[in-house]
Amino acid sequence: MSIETINKRLKILSDLKEEQNKIKAVLDDTLDDNKDFQTVQEETTKLKEEVKEKKEKVMATPVIKDLGEQLKKVNDEIKENKEILALELADYYKDSGSLQIVDGEGNTKRIVFSAKLVNS
Repeated sequence: MSIETINKRLKILSDLKEEQNKIKAVLDDTLDDNKDFQTVQEETTKLKEEVKEKKEKVMATPVIKDLGEQLKKVNDEIKENKEILALELADYYKDSGSLQIVDGEGNTKRIVFSAKLVNS
């Protein structure tokens, strides 16, 4: 695969993203001009604010606050362990050359690698 091919694909994606933004702008303008939609949107905004206020009151209670902190810790651990697992799977593939692994329950799983381009 050549850099030219990759650059062509990046150009296609850029052009499609630009087209997507134009279409979205027209759609948003059309919705903004619709009185019925504006009314519903205002009602939705008010309702969301009420829900947010009530949720904040409930979340301020000590028991709920503690549960939220516990959940955050567990979520952080899950994220960290997923990152470690990704590295371990890459090492396993590098060492064994196999894209399959049998888990602790005897299920065969396939290793899938993903790549994306990010600005550095």
